[in-house]
Amino acid sequence: MNTFDFNNLNRSSMGSISAPRPQILLYHFPQDERTRQIRRYLRKSGVDIREVSASELFHPLGYLFEIPGFTPSSMFPMGENFSEEMLVMKDFSNSQMDSFLQFFRDNQLKNVDLKAVLTPVTAHWNSMELYRELKKEHQKLK
Repeated sequence: MNTFDFNNLNRSSMGSISAPRPQILLYHFPQDERTRQIRRYLRKSGVDIREVSASELFHPLGYLFEIPGFTPSSMFPMGENFSEEMLVMKDFSNSQMDSFLQFFRDNQLKNVDLKAVLTPVTAHWNSMELYRELKKEHQKLK
C-alpha cells in the first residue's frame, strides 16, 4: 500500500511551505455553456482542471492528481462506467470551496450531486470506488 504524507507535500528542500495550487478532476461534464462557465470560473480562480476519461477510471485518485508514490492501475474498466457528473477537489481552501459552491448558486447553475474532497483515504481509491460511495451517500440524503 502506498503511503503519502499530506502534511509534507509542499515542503521544499529549504524547508519552507508554499500554498499548493488547487486541482479538480471532472467526470462526464457535457460540452455546453454551463460547463464552459464552470471551467472559466475554475481557470480564473487558479484551479488546475483535469477531465478524467473512461480509460482512467481504475487508476488511484492519487495517481490522477499526480501525487508522488501513486502508480497507475493495470485494471481496465471492462464495461464498468458511470454517466453522471462527478468532481473531486484537491487543495481547495475553505474559502475557495465556499466560493466555488456559491458560484453555482449565484449563476443559477445546476448543482453537481456527486462531489468530493480528496483525503488521505480516498487518494488510494479509484474513481469507480469513489463513485459508488458517493452514490450511496447521495441516495441516503434523498
